[in-house]
Amino acid sequence: MTNQSLLSYQFDTLDLLDQYKFVLLLGGIGSGKSHTGSPWTIKKFRDSSDSLGLITANTYGQLQKATLASLFKNYVDWGIPFSYNQQKSLLTVGYKKQFLCLGLDNFDNHRGIEVGEWWGDEVAYNKEEAFEVMSGRLRDKRGKLDVLFTTTPKGFNWLYHYFHPDGDNHNPKLYHYVKAKTQFNHHLPDGYVDTLLTQYDEKLIQQELNGEFVNVTSGRIYYSFNSDINCAPIKKHPNYPLWVGMDFNPHKMSAVVGQVIDGVLHIIDEIFDTSPGSNTEKVCRELISRHGQKLTIVPDSTGKKATSNASRSDIQILKDYGFNVKTATNPFRVDRYAAVNGALSKQKVVIDSKLKNLIKDLESVSYKEGTDKPEVDDPMLTHMSDAFGYLVYRTVNPLLNKPSKITTYQR
Repeated sequence: MTNQSLLSYQFDTLDLLDQYKFVLLLGGIGSGKSHTGSPWTIKKFRDSSDSLGLITANTYGQLQKATLASLFKNYVDWGIPFSYNQQKSLLTVGYKKQFLCLGLDNFDNHRGIEVGEWWGDEVAYNKEEAFEVMSGRLRDKRGKLDVLFTTTPKGFNWLYHYFHPDGDNHNPKLYHYVKAKTQFNHHLPDGYVDTLLTQYDEKLIQQELNGEFVNVTSGRIYYSFNSDINCAPIKKHPNYPLWVGMDFNPHKMSAVVGQVIDGVLHIIDEIFDTSPGSNTEKVCRELISRHGQKLTIVPDSTGKKATSNASRSDIQILKDYGFNVKTATNPFRVDRYAAVNGALSKQKVVIDSKLKNLIKDLESVSYKEGTDKPEVDDPMLTHMSDAFGYLVYRTVNPLLNKPSKITTYQR
């Protein structure tokens, strides 16, 4: 390992561990956050070789595929001898210094361990209780009992309240953080940052690239929607295939119809059936009446099980009507919201101005306070925007074309 391989804020982060018990490197994607853990392990090998160290990520799968993969590659590049016992989840560096490597999705299982130092990777996505439980494991006095955290932020969650000077739990004698923007990492390949800038909306740029604490789960969910920009009078084009996003709810059946033209999704029609007799078959008949049978449906995948018709699943009904059905596991809600906001902000979607139900949903749906879930006080809301979200995610989602995973330069 050479000093030239570290960036200035990585040096600063490691040096600050001599002054503070908890040091956080808060950085954007590709800023070199996880890379900082590699010299941290070498520092611990030199300073406290007898103590048992701890390395964590959100899950053991993430730990293996990202955190440890980066760590092991750096050891090879730097000529550092190491071994890893996967059965015991035990990393040995330089034939002596040992680190227990754990996922924190089941943190209660780790209450019995004692460690002398801790590196937590992508810790913003841990539960606060996991942080509290694992902090209590710092009892091996052969180590310095200090903690390095590396992560991209996740709104104003518990991490903010401990590390930011304005946080409710901040103790300036114990907690300190260093911020690193993605663009500060000169090891990144040409065009990496520019590509991400074309995909993210303004809020995600601040969080995912600039490492800022940003509230992305408060107020309007579809904050990028602007009817003056995203709506216009449009008509069906005779030469482009028709796509349909669909959400299944008895008495609130929802569908949006669109065409992808030159990379832009044109939403030309909507169906929002709130009548007592609404069901999937009724919507299928209405779709055929308006647009024919040559439709590709992107449905809520829970339709494989739940059904508005007890004899068949909703997905099976769609297939029985002859539609091309694109079934897949639903994206995580936050990923679907991010895809919609990204597509709206990049003007990858235009909605016919006459589609009042969809427009109302996009303007009205908001987060339930303190959660990343929608407020459902109005039972008529969320269904149209969900159907729209499934379609956007599958057709013009700017986040599906991220740069390839970083493996040859600092993460």
